Amino acid sequence: MLKLIKIAIGSAVSIFLADILGLGYSTAAGIITLLTIQDTVRETMIISVKRAGAFLLATVLACIVFQLGGYHVFSYGIFLFLFIACCIPLHLGDAVSINAVLATHYLLEKNMSPALIGNEALLLFIGAGIGTLLNLYIPGKSREIRAMQHQLEADMRTVLVRMSEYIRKEERSDYTGACFDKLQADIDAGKKQAYAYMNNTFFQESKYFIAYMNMRGQQTVVLRDVYKKIMNIGRILPQTEQVAELIYEIAVTFGETNNAKNLLAKREAVLSQMKESRLPVTRQEFEERAVLYGILMDFDYFLQLKKEFADSLTKEQINKYWQGDLI
Repeated sequence: MLKLIKIAIGSAVSIFLADILGLGYSTAAGIITLLTIQDTVRETMIISVKRAGAFLLATVLACIVFQLGGYHVFSYGIFLFLFIACCIPLHLGDAVSINAVLATHYLLEKNMSPALIGNEALLLFIGAGIGTLLNLYIPGKSREIRAMQHQLEADMRTVLVRMSEYIRKEERSDYTGACFDKLQADIDAGKKQAYAYMNNTFFQESKYFIAYMNMRGQQTVVLRDVYKKIMNIGRILPQTEQVAELIYEIAVTFGETNNAKNLLAKREAVLSQMKESRLPVTRQEFEERAVLYGILMDFDYFLQLKKEFADSLTKEQINKYWQGDLI
């Protein structure tokens, strides 16, 4: 709806300004505004720059073709062929339609005087300029992304708590991986929001949300592997309780601003306790201990991902998004 409002207002304003300046074919300015307004600020600015470059190319080609072939429809066809052929390798395809329309004005007027070229340049400047200015206002998505972050963390907390519960049980018939479906859907939605936010801002820090969502996505892959290992545990060992407590502590301290250093230290403590335990007596016990060891290794990677993310942040990102020091 906002985009439609921008198009309607912008097109009207562009035509109004072109009329005030006494430009010919003033309605073209409104059409240029309509085609300039894109879904994101970045896309709008890119397409405006492309159209300006394509305008210079179109002016040169039109001047050559019309001067040599005269101002008739066949010359326009030759111009259009050459113009499109040049635009495609230069990745200016988005700028073809507008400049092709502007070139028809040379055909209709049967001249390419400096005044007429200036008229077309002003139409492009007004149309693209109004469209770009209007598209600079796009409501911030940071609030929606923040809400998605909180939802993601709640999803992952749920997954971790369930892991800490079911790793203690031998009966897991009701323990399915369905909880990962919602988590993955929220991660995909969060990434989409993060890229939209980046394309509507001019600040490098906006990439924070993309890095955050990617980090959570990698952690989700690790949790899926942990889930598979838990499902392969048959016998509950004394060491199982230690691993379960670690998983639960990760769940209750899980959050955006936790840099995972304390949790990594606690994982090392659990690993040390496991190494100091008596050696397995039976093959089954050996295999169960091996699975628990694998889970600890998975959580080492899980926590390292968060630590690396925290260590990569700039002071500006920490102040802007974490509102304080690491905890």
